[in-house]
Amino acid sequence: MSTGNRTFICSVVFIDIVEYSKKSVAEQLQVKEQLNALLARALDGVPAKDRIILDTGDGAAISFLGDPEEALFLGITLRDALRADGSLRLRTGINLGPVRLVRDINGQPNIIGDGINVAQRIMSFAGINQVFVSRSYYEVVSALSPDYALLFAFEGSRTDKHVREHEVYALGDAPAPERAPRRQPGAAAAHAAAAMEKLTHAAHVARAQVMRRPPLATGLMVALILLAAIGIRIVLEGVEARAKKQAELAESTVIMPRPLPARPPASETPPAPVADAKPAPRPRPAKKAAAAEEDAATGTLRLAVLPWGEIYINGNKYGVSPPLRDIALKPGLYKIEVRNPGFASYLQVVEVRSGEEIRIRHRFR
Repeated sequence: MSTGNRTFICSVVFIDIVEYSKKSVAEQLQVKEQLNALLARALDGVPAKDRIILDTGDGAAISFLGDPEEALFLGITLRDALRADGSLRLRTGINLGPVRLVRDINGQPNIIGDGINVAQRIMSFAGINQVFVSRSYYEVVSALSPDYALLFAFEGSRTDKHVREHEVYALGDAPAPERAPRRQPGAAAAHAAAAMEKLTHAAHVARAQVMRRPPLATGLMVALILLAAIGIRIVLEGVEARAKKQAELAESTVIMPRPLPARPPASETPPAPVADAKPAPRPRPAKKAAAAEEDAATGTLRLAVLPWGEIYINGNKYGVSPPLRDIALKPGLYKIEVRNPGFASYLQVVEVRSGEEIRIRHRFR
């Protein structure tokens, strides 16, 4: 698997062996073997390319690059196994957030970032053999199936050692439900976008709470807010070097120039022309009436991509989806290409008609 300093929204499961440092070397080896065997059984059905496992010394951290359900069912497996065998005592935290895939000093895949940091904080709130999840993870997984939402109980708000508040949910005693059916790419992309909105909202809430903190706590909170905001912006826009430009593209509706008319048919009908996809400048406020008439003559290209993709129309780049969702296009034929460096590009030719909506849905696997 190629990692190359890439950033993803991932589900991260952080596992801690209770009182590991107090055990003898022989006991440490025994509990690590138990944990490794348990994880091997639980992760048997997850493709290696969709997960990264880190040995944290006194536990493990597993980052799932694919479906968020994988983290949920790992948590359920841990919960049920610990009930059956009381010799292994763990604390587990699950979070959904941005992580960066890097190479460690030995050239092996590693993960860093707020996603794994918060997973560790959530784990620290859990009791022995409890599984706690963050609000961001709860919001996403509960939206996938109503059965998933019934598994959790709200435990309230907790504050970590860095004066950062977290709303936590406990995985309850309900039996494991059937896995939700594989979602269409559009639905999955919507869930991913909703997760990012939740992360952004959490940053704003934390900022409002700063005013009630003492000076030292305020300084720490401001630093954490800035780091969280930077991480969210990197994930949403996909590429650090073009973050500002892509955000502007995502917030605006792009108006495409009118395609060249086809030549009159002679002996046979020639193919419809492909419209020139160079973006037109945004209309000035003084020309609102003309802009409204022009908008009425356009169609809408609606995008739903998971986990994310760079959008190219007729070879011209328009930004990253998500967050980019809607693009207004003049009637005509367009070649749509969705790129993600880790996967094969997705291509589709669409015909845009005035006043109509065309959906492009794709999930990179």
